[in-house]
Amino acid sequence: MNEELLLKNDIKVYQINEEKFHEVYLSLKIVFKLESKTNTIANLLTRMMGDRLIENPTKTSLAQRHDMLYGAKTSALTYTLGTYQVIDLGIKMIHERFTNELLLDKQIKLLEDMYLYPLLTEQTLEEAKKNLRISHMHIKENASQNALVKGFKHAGEGQLFGLSAFGDLGDLDSVSLKDVQKLHTRCIQEFNKQIYLVGGVDRACNFDAFTVGHSMPINESLLKTEITETYLEERYKGTQSELVCVYETSITPYDDLYYAYLVFIAYLGQLPTSLLFQNIREKHSLCYSIYASRQVYDGIFYIATGVSDKNVEKTLSLIEDQFEIIRNEPLDLTAAINYLDLSLEGNTERIKSIADHTFRNNMLQVDESIETMQEKIRTVTESDVKAVLTKITKPFVFAYRGENNENN
Repeated sequence: MNEELLLKNDIKVYQINEEKFHEVYLSLKIVFKLESKTNTIANLLTRMMGDRLIENPTKTSLAQRHDMLYGAKTSALTYTLGTYQVIDLGIKMIHERFTNELLLDKQIKLLEDMYLYPLLTEQTLEEAKKNLRISHMHIKENASQNALVKGFKHAGEGQLFGLSAFGDLGDLDSVSLKDVQKLHTRCIQEFNKQIYLVGGVDRACNFDAFTVGHSMPINESLLKTEITETYLEERYKGTQSELVCVYETSITPYDDLYYAYLVFIAYLGQLPTSLLFQNIREKHSLCYSIYASRQVYDGIFYIATGVSDKNVEKTLSLIEDQFEIIRNEPLDLTAAINYLDLSLEGNTERIKSIADHTFRNNMLQVDESIETMQEKIRTVTESDVKAVLTKITKPFVFAYRGENNENN
């Protein structure tokens, strides 16, 4: 039986009973308004929360603590969801029924220490900065990832959508330990917090340690991003050119066409049988890779591809042709619907995905089961998918063009 517990400081605990797993997953999600001034600081704080604790001031001692908990796996992530940024702390451990210990209590204690008692020092801050720089360096070394980051930044310039989930490298040197400590205090005293416990838990759990501070309610999480039809290119030293086409859509998860929109994206570019793959990658052999994806909270979808520089213009023309195919020709949606149906089914088999689905519902303030979503996917018609075309704009196109190619 699933339960919800409201702590005295308004933190909500969602206990989701799933007996089929041998593990228990525990997660704390800290939700706060996405702002440029806190974006980079939050990236550093997240790394520090997952690195070392006051009780475990060395990596070795923390690793030993994990080992004593039968190989506990921890994660500390930050990501954006529309108008919000999230710090997501998670712990997956073996279920205590396979041991002779009250293992769940120790799991809760470890999450408490990650949240309330991370080791925030000058040394750990410098290490976090170093690791964040390395992450940015890896992005820059990968042309397709770098093009995506740059494309989003340009397409959403002056808007929240333009902020990278990795923060701004230019802000890194100016972030002080005091800045990180202040944000950590706000995490405890102000920001919205939600706890998720997934697994076959059949006893009471004590979350009293999490009753410090307060948890503010969340508001609208969906972001209205405005995309202007523009072509922008940038040259870089590389052998391949990358294209990122960003489209604005008015379709939200509350829209009658939302599930048709999901099918539309899958049919356009998420399968080996999709239009982009078959008609551009296979038929014309123009692209090294090509796909479509959506960012529901940001009100956009995008197409990304890597091409030979001489084929940039032809590829862009062919991309536009695929929309005309959807508009004017008969559509066999079976593969796209089955793909989405099975993807949703897979979420019920992954313990973290179950927590994430409940979190998704809470952020959107809806109550949709996986089964309900599957049923809505299955009832999408050809006319529904064609109607999606009336809800999208012409794209912002970013061409990240390699200089070391056959045309130069």
